Amino acid sequence: MVLLYLSITLLFFSSMEVISKPFMETIDPFFLTFIRFLIGGSFLMLWVKKKVLLKDVISLSFIGFLNSGISMTLLQLSVKYGAASTAATLIATNPLFVMMFSPLINKEKLGIKKFIGFLIGLVGLLIFSREKIAEDTTFGILSGLGAGITFALYTTLMKKYVNRYDSITPTAYSMLLSSLIYGLFLIFCRKLEIPILTVSNLLFIGYAGIGVTGIAYFLFFKAVEKIGSISASRVFYLKPVIASILSMIILAEHPGIVKFIGMFMIILSMII
Repeated sequence: MVLLYLSITLLFFSSMEVISKPFMETIDPFFLTFIRFLIGGSFLMLWVKKKVLLKDVISLSFIGFLNSGISMTLLQLSVKYGAASTAATLIATNPLFVMMFSPLINKEKLGIKKFIGFLIGLVGLLIFSREKIAEDTTFGILSGLGAGITFALYTTLMKKYVNRYDSITPTAYSMLLSSLIYGLFLIFCRKLEIPILTVSNLLFIGYAGIGVTGIAYFLFFKAVEKIGSISASRVFYLKPVIASILSMIILAEHPGIVKFIGMFMIILSMII
């Protein structure tokens, strides 16, 4: 079942940058991040059955803001100011930072087999990233890297609450409460720009909110609950591979031979 959880998560996560790219001209990245987590959090709250301690509610609000307010905003800015496949590659660096954070925060052990697989995947990711696409910008690259670091910290901090409750309860609380804080922050800064809600915009927002944010996050933390944050986060190594394939089909981005060598090493890492 863990493999199924991670496979569905991978497909949803890998599609986000590619599908959102055409909408970056009509939907503001800040609004998109706010609304997708508001929808995703509301959707997941429908399935919450456990009560959460007040102190944990407060903690989950701030931990969730690491993801919804910072990481995913940076990711969407990376998509807007760069190639979709590059943004997907940069957010996929988060397992490196999970490996750094998790032994310190969650006392997770990193066995030799996982470490070797991690190194091969990291080298593959670096090779994959060597080939730049015309749309790439320095701001887009830095935003994507920042998204990877903050998402790794979010994943690591969430593990304690996933173990304490279940996979859906802390995820729902962290999403919904942090999105409300983020919305108030955007209103205060006068950055909440509501787009023209065409049919295509509404369908995309629904997909991003319920699919990519609600279902995918729930299944990802279901996997974290079963196998730990280090092992579960390694699925992100495959994200740039799937995203690049989708980018070729949907956005006509054309990776060269270097990216295919990187893809091979990433897949080898997952097999190990």
